[in-house]
Amino acid sequence: MAYLDGKRPHVVIERGTYQHIKMEAYGPDLRPVWKWFSKDDAPEFHHQGAHTLLAADVDDDGRDELVMGSGVIDDTGKALWCNRMGHPDVCYVGDIDPAHPGLEIFYGYETRQKTDGVCLADARTGRKLWAFQGPTRHVHSQGMCGDILADHPGQECYAGEAKGGDQYWLYTAAGKRLGDKDVAGLNPWALWWDADPQKEVLYGRKIRDWDGKTWADLGGLRRQAVVADVLGDWREELIASFPGEIRIYTTTVPATTRRPCLMLDRFYRTYVATSGSGYNTPPQHSRPFHFGP
Repeated sequence: MAYLDGKRPHVVIERGTYQHIKMEAYGPDLRPVWKWFSKDDAPEFHHQGAHTLLAADVDDDGRDELVMGSGVIDDTGKALWCNRMGHPDVCYVGDIDPAHPGLEIFYGYETRQKTDGVCLADARTGRKLWAFQGPTRHVHSQGMCGDILADHPGQECYAGEAKGGDQYWLYTAAGKRLGDKDVAGLNPWALWWDADPQKEVLYGRKIRDWDGKTWADLGGLRRQAVVADVLGDWREELIASFPGEIRIYTTTVPATTRRPCLMLDRFYRTYVATSGSGYNTPPQHSRPFHFGP
């Protein structure tokens, strides 16, 4: 789902990750709006796809662009930019660094890189804001992006290697490396669960602070499906699938402040709507989520 005209949701269909990529957009009446094929329109996008397609207004014109991996397609169906670094397993777009204008994209590259395999890029231009200065072998799975530490502004970025690689990274939004250890596997999920401004982390069956305090043990949890503020209290619920069941887990911690429902942010709501396609990652938000009085 993407608001390609800035007013109405459109359906965007994409095929291709590791080779040529095709994309088609349909309006609210399901009539074709545009088609895009990397082989004909932008050969540099070959093998640049991620495991998901994300809608985000990266150029602040009120209309959504499409973050398809190592490049972005404009709302008009034209290529906006491509960094040609290959296929990223980790791909989050949001307001990750509040000190930087606009949106950012956190990348972790499956393709082997001599340098910059873990990096934060400006979503409007693709320019790297910071990067790991060293070789990477295979940055794998979803990684994590969320404000989990109170001592550093913005969101923290986490990723790790697999399939022959053994490195891990935890960065601040400004690019300071805080850790190099496996703390929560390759794909922890960050979500607002308790009453403070920092997110908690779903790792395995437990929801906990990054520093280790456990808030909930979900027992027989097998597969989480969606994180979203479906009850409207600014914390986030975890929707999970069980044999013959769909379960919704919600916090039991009383909120101490009143905040807007996260679904009021169009970017967040569109991110939730994308959750069923490709790698499922917790939704991001378009602007800093303020916790002042």
